[in-house]
Formats: sequence, C-alpha cells, structure tokens
Amino acid sequence: MKIQRTAGLMALALAASLSFGGRAYATFDYTTALTITSVSGGGTFTNTATGGSATLNSTTLTLTNVTLTGFLVPSTNTVNIGDVAVTSTLAPPATSSFTVGYTDVVTLTNNGPPGTNASGPVTITGTLTINQVNTGSGIVTNIYNAPSTVSTTVGGVLLTLNASSFGNPTVNGASGNLGGTLSAVPEPSSVALMGIGLIAAAGVSVRRKMLANRSV
Repeated sequence: MKIQRTAGLMALALAASLSFGGRAYATFDYTTALTITSVSGGGTFTNTATGGSATLNSTTLTLTNVTLTGFLVPSTNTVNIGDVAVTSTLAPPATSSFTVGYTDVVTLTNNGPPGTNASGPVTITGTLTINQVNTGSGIVTNIYNAPSTVSTTVGGVLLTLNASSFGNPTVNGASGNLGGTLSAVPEPSSVALMGIGLIAAAGVSVRRKMLANRSV
C-alpha cells in the first residue's frame, strides 16, 4: 500500500507540473532606467531619476522611464521599455536635425514560485535621430545597437528581451515608445522543485489523514 501511495503522489506531482507547463502560474514585473549618453551637433542633455532629455535649437527629445507589472510566466509579451516625446518651438520653415545616443537598463523581477523572488538587469543601447523637425512636423527614427536581444535568468526563470519595435512620436503631440517582446520561461530545475514541493505537500496531507483515521 505504501508503494502505491508513493506512486500516486509522484503521478500527482508530475501531472501538476505538466499542467503548469501549458498555462501561466507565476508573474514578473519590470522597470526601466533610461539615460542619454550623447547628442550630436552641439546639443546638450540632462539625466534625472525619471529619464533624460536632449535639446538642440529649441527642439527637445525626452525619454521617460516606465514600470509595468503582472506579466505571466510562461509567456511572450509585447512591451514598452521607454516613452519618447519630441517638442519644438521652431517656426516653419526652420528645421533641426540631430542624433541622440541612449542606454536603457531594464530591471526584471520574478515573482515565484516557480523559482524565487529575485531581480536582475538587462541593458539595451541605441540611437534616436531627429530630422527636419519644426513646429508640428518632423521625422524621428530609432536604431537598436547589437545585441538587441538579451537574456538573463532571474530567480529560476529565463527572461529574454528582444528590442525590435519603435513607436514614432508626434512632434508637440502624442509620445512614442521604445519596445519589443519579453519572453519568460521557467527553467526545468524550477519546475522540478515545484514538483518535489507538491509531493511533500501531498505526503503531509496523506499522513494527517492516516493519523486521523487511527485516532477514531
């Protein structure tokens, strides 16, 4: 009977582990820290706790940090890793063209189980180019530097950021964003530990029932 009970508990744990593999059972969060590293054409820039801004000829590009929570594991999510805004007081037909280098440190936080509660950073760099900007018009482009796909294991979950998209801001209007996809996959060891925990929990439950029956 003891062998049958142990086999049953192991089957229960295995089934639970397999079922978790097909649906979300944990979450992760992230926050970004954007800094401007260079500006061409004699422009100036400043960095603060909320992001950075670069100015040339009365045109300002602003990068703003973002914090987002509650992403599911396992999953692949479309993400925003920084807001981008451009303002200008230049009157047409005056124009302003310059480039801005930036660094984006994305801190990822795993909320276990599986794995443990932990945080770790990944870093993306790139260059934003502002062309022919005047009041109400202009072109903003972005190029991510290689490697634009970076991974780190945080608390037993492999998190992979692929910086692959850019939302173009409207001058003196709606902001755009740096973006891409963020994938989260639990490592086999984390799933195995979860299975062991299920076995232990099931074993404790069975033992309690046996002791309760004996006391009757």
